[in-house]
Amino acid sequence: MNDAPFVPVGRIVKVHGLNGEVSVAVAADPPFSIPVNLPVWVVPPPAGPLQSVVESVRPGPKGPLVKLSGFSNRADAELLRGRTLVARPEDLPEGWSEVPEDDIGLKVTDTERGSVGTVVDVIRTGANDVWVLAEGPYGEVLVPVIDDVVLGIDNEKRTATVRLLPGLIEEDGDRG
Repeated sequence: MNDAPFVPVGRIVKVHGLNGEVSVAVAADPPFSIPVNLPVWVVPPPAGPLQSVVESVRPGPKGPLVKLSGFSNRADAELLRGRTLVARPEDLPEGWSEVPEDDIGLKVTDTERGSVGTVVDVIRTGANDVWVLAEGPYGEVLVPVIDDVVLGIDNEKRTATVRLLPGLIEEDGDRG
């Protein structure tokens, strides 16, 4: 596999039914499916680190329906909508798609704030990628890789220019 501590398993698209099942867009190319008893983490977590275990997987109309430990009803599962499930590479089946590292190492600069960090990981969500930035003045920053945010990438210089949306970083005035 790769050296990343976690690998995206899939993005939670919607809640299905009343017993806490969620529909997941799997991150790996077919024929891979999400293994039962797989330890997973939800990112970004709804409140604090959130680890769970895949209790069951069954076919659904638009992807697998997954039941996670700790989510026994629809209201609990609603907290997971739009979030990504990640797992340790060693827990996934051999051959699970690896995260391409093309963007890893990019130095990211915001148009207003200057340097915000370096891309240390890429989360594949299905809708868009999310850069995980570290080594910057704002700590860990999650940056959606969308046209409204990423203004340009210079692969030769290994830099990227972004315009961060409000709320993506905690600034001095936001700390309460």
